[in-house]
Amino acid sequence: MSPTSKPNVDVAAQTTLKTRHMSMIAMGGVIGAGLFVSTSSTIHIAGPAILVAYMVDGLLAFLLMRMLGELSLNGNARGNFVHQIRRVFGPFMAFMVGWSYWLYWIVTATVEAVAAATILAPVTHFSPVTVVVICVAVMTLTNLISVRSFGEAEFWLSCIKITTIIAFMVVGTLFLVIGYRGTSITHLWQHGGFSPHGWRDVVAILPAVMFTFAGAEIATVAACETEDPSRSVSVAVKTVALRILVFYVGGLFFVLCMLQWDKIDLNSSPFLQSLGHIGINGLTGIMTVVVCSAVLSSLNSSIYVTSRVLADLSVHGEGPSQWRKHWRGVPVASVLAGGASTLLFSLIAVGFNSKFLYFLINASGAVILFNYLVIALAHIRQRYLLQQAGQTKISLHVWLFPYLSWSVVASVLFIFMMMALSPSTRMQILCSITTLVVLALFGCLNSRLRHRHNQSSPPLAQAQGIPPEHAI
Repeated sequence: MSPTSKPNVDVAAQTTLKTRHMSMIAMGGVIGAGLFVSTSSTIHIAGPAILVAYMVDGLLAFLLMRMLGELSLNGNARGNFVHQIRRVFGPFMAFMVGWSYWLYWIVTATVEAVAAATILAPVTHFSPVTVVVICVAVMTLTNLISVRSFGEAEFWLSCIKITTIIAFMVVGTLFLVIGYRGTSITHLWQHGGFSPHGWRDVVAILPAVMFTFAGAEIATVAACETEDPSRSVSVAVKTVALRILVFYVGGLFFVLCMLQWDKIDLNSSPFLQSLGHIGINGLTGIMTVVVCSAVLSSLNSSIYVTSRVLADLSVHGEGPSQWRKHWRGVPVASVLAGGASTLLFSLIAVGFNSKFLYFLINASGAVILFNYLVIALAHIRQRYLLQQAGQTKISLHVWLFPYLSWSVVASVLFIFMMMALSPSTRMQILCSITTLVVLALFGCLNSRLRHRHNQSSPPLAQAQGIPPEHAI
């Protein structure tokens, strides 16, 4: 059999992930330590109206997932979203989206590794550098062993977070029904009103809240490694975003019912504070475990998704060719590249220059919005092309096309604008735009080199006998 007649087993994906892995993988990328720790600051800014901000951004995240689902199911569900962008807009835009997405999640993994060092170093009495090395090494090894080992690790780490939030909401429901220790829904509109600082502050925190939902799209990447990608994408798109919205909004709802919003300490977990207020104390150790599981889960997901995107780019000549090879279904070199990059950045941030982390965040913070914007535009373009081709049956379609679709585009652009107008995030927008400009220059250079190469030889993926859908 000729090399082009079947996919090369060294570079093909394995279909070992199950639906239960899919749901937890998406949640693992989204529900990080920020929910348990950092929401105190957003509550102080918006008051109980923080629930509205999470619902609005949750709806936007759901629609973006729906767009991505339609893009995948009406194209080729075997390819991740970078492949879908390449199919609709061509290799240049795939280069831009793929590398900016890779950078975003490498920086996210670095942030999580630094957070792990901050949490675990005082408890274990190890140095922060040692904690970083251990955490990154363990999560990288988990991804290297097999796709299944990554899925199992993500499943159980995410289970800890989800179980904790569910238990908290059960306790909150019981205490709300009996009105124990002042637990009351009236806390939402008393103590200054539902929006005590005005709706302008609620609008101002929409960008920060939107970033908490980044990662839901990881499920569509993982779908490529399931037995039935189409069904996995459909289930993920229909359920994951809504589940995440329930956990975020539901958890914060009970926090605000248990404890007055203006009594929440900025330097402590709002969950611990609300439980302490109703007399449940001594849970600091448990919360530490939960936060650590959230950090490691996010780190695990970050290394996974960066490796798959990098492997896809490499197969199509948009990244180093050495990083496309798989072993037992795992793109080993791509995993190592992600782990090594995370470790390097984390060691610099922890051991040498703490400001380096802020530089990375500024340089990559807004690129995820660029990715979402391109996904929305790709969905719109594909729908128009399908309509022109006379295809009326659209799988997992976005409703009220094109009005709702263009509303999502306008919403993403609005968040861009809000970040540009805010003094606290303006630098992040400028740095992220600079990053995208640099990537565009490299993309142009890559396009020229590929054009010259293709004139003298077949495309890289074709030469290796790799169908695009196997390049995950």
